[in-house]
Amino acid sequence: MEKYYIKTYGCQMNESDSEHIASFLEKKGYKSTKDMNSANLIVVNACSVRQSAIDRIFGLKQKFKKLRIMNPELRIILTGCVLKSDKKKFEKFFDEVLTIEEFLGKDYLYLEAKHFCSDSAFVPIMTGCDNYCAYCAVPYTRGREKSRPMKEVIEEVKDLIKKGYKKITLLGQNVNSYKHGFVQLLQKLNSIPNNFKIYFLTNHPKDMSDELIETVANCKKIAKEIHLPIQSGDDEILKKMNRGYTIRQYKNLVKKIREEIPNVKISTDVIVGFSGETEEQFQNTVKLFKKVNYDTAYINKYSPRFGTAAYKLEDNISWEEKKRRWKILDELVNKKPNKLIVILGSTASKKSDLAVKIARAFNGEIISADSRQVYKEMNIGTNKITKKEMQGISHYLLDIASPKRQFTVVQYQKKALKAIKKIYKKGKTPILCGGTGFYIQAVVDGLAIPGVKPDQKLRKKLEKETTEALFEKLKKLDPRRAKIIDFKNRRRLIRALEIIIKTGKSVPKLKKEPLFEVFYIGIKKSLPELKKAINKRVDRMINQGLEKEVKELVKKYGWTIVLKNAIGYSSFASAFAPASPRLCRASKASADKKATEDKQEIIDEIKLHTFQFAKRQITWFFAHGSPRGEAGGPASGGKRNSIHWIEDYREAEKLVRKFLV
Repeated sequence: MEKYYIKTYGCQMNESDSEHIASFLEKKGYKSTKDMNSANLIVVNACSVRQSAIDRIFGLKQKFKKLRIMNPELRIILTGCVLKSDKKKFEKFFDEVLTIEEFLGKDYLYLEAKHFCSDSAFVPIMTGCDNYCAYCAVPYTRGREKSRPMKEVIEEVKDLIKKGYKKITLLGQNVNSYKHGFVQLLQKLNSIPNNFKIYFLTNHPKDMSDELIETVANCKKIAKEIHLPIQSGDDEILKKMNRGYTIRQYKNLVKKIREEIPNVKISTDVIVGFSGETEEQFQNTVKLFKKVNYDTAYINKYSPRFGTAAYKLEDNISWEEKKRRWKILDELVNKKPNKLIVILGSTASKKSDLAVKIARAFNGEIISADSRQVYKEMNIGTNKITKKEMQGISHYLLDIASPKRQFTVVQYQKKALKAIKKIYKKGKTPILCGGTGFYIQAVVDGLAIPGVKPDQKLRKKLEKETTEALFEKLKKLDPRRAKIIDFKNRRRLIRALEIIIKTGKSVPKLKKEPLFEVFYIGIKKSLPELKKAINKRVDRMINQGLEKEVKELVKKYGWTIVLKNAIGYSSFASAFAPASPRLCRASKASADKKATEDKQEIIDEIKLHTFQFAKRQITWFFAHGSPRGEAGGPASGGKRNSIHWIEDYREAEKLVRKFLV
């Protein structure tokens, strides 16, 4: 069987065309190969709209020459958005140069596509363009706008959803001018049952309607992402480009989008170095970028294309200058730290409830920062969030470790960063929520903690010392770590001493650059309020069966260091010890009385220890973050980070919206 290989250069429309080409060739009896060298037919599907794409196609010339020597029967076809002026140049080393319609036929969009991804699919709803922007070759390569019937698009999307596709991207050079009604199409697709998301590309600012903005805001299955090409931040350049809108109109449109869709992500296309663009005009683009605060920007260096209106204009900006301008915009948008929301508070402050509300409102997912909730089967005593309480929001780093052995900060940091990366990849906002300050600091500040394996012999030796003696020892060996550690946490003190003794290196070390732009929200509670909430929580945990949970854990794992150091669990140690012979001889009544008194002592002890721990948490938060701040900024090594202490959800929502926008 003959094999084919497709090489794609260009936009999402080119990628979609390649999926149609693959389907077309397989119906002709060809089989796909990922190895260009083994192919009998090579199809290059390219966009000649930009000079850079042309250069990449010419870069294949020598490769093809070698392949033809190895396989004289090899056929190589060029297709896609090819200008007539480029066609003659390419005919020298391609067997055929065809437009996509010449290759697949005029009705190629009706062909079934072979989708390259297992869970996402492109669905073209139209092709061509009627706008004739001065720099653009699309009207000359794809022709005037042609829209597919709405019924056909809906049937294709339904079929994809049945096959398990979760991300459907509608494509068109200007989806706003879909002639059968783009808003109506979105509304009908949104009504299809099942779990999926609809995306669409691309919009034209002059054609984007209020109705479309409202539809995106109100339809749950439409992704809150808008691609809104600006092309230039200067009115005079926009007029030269024949874009049909002003900067003022564009800003008003962005304002309207953000007001209607609070958690929207806005991306754009822009061209630097267009004919006659002065430094002042370029700086207008820089100002606009700062004002709009795009999530993503596709920045292109202008290259004149033969046949377009702009080709007649002078290309008078040097390539070096275009590269300089490209770099400035790229650093403004694509190299800024990703945003991270941190919700912190002491135990029983209801931070998990707040995190879920924020995640629901701002398309977020939650990473737990609780050093006890990482352990499996420790549910009641850690007040672990339930599936019902999660309200469908994805949570990470819960139930990932066995209570048999300690889960280290190094392990937590690695898994938390991986989870955050996964959330960003989904296009969502990560929310780090918890009361373990060192976990939070490890992630936010990128602490470089040495991966030292536990030394059981050294640990047994340190275990014999008092908590006060351990802290005094740490102050001498690692004063910097001693300043930020919870000095009453024996487990942390032993681990810190283990690291400094084994490595001789102070920990933590801060990475030079912040990993994220961080916004801290702290839940404000007075000490009496906190004490009341803790007492209520402990009573509830006892009623839910905490004693039984502890018994089962001890029976299964023994009194591990994890259980010995966990508040709510360690208090039961004496209760589970073998009874003395004298107590065994006592009357049943006195034994029951003693058991009741012992249980009440345990409950009181848990309440006391939990309240003491909560106060230490608050002390830690205030030591590592200022009690109030005007705006959340990037965390940076060594500086105190602003924590916005709030009392209710509405206050938090306003602050988060401001931060994300």
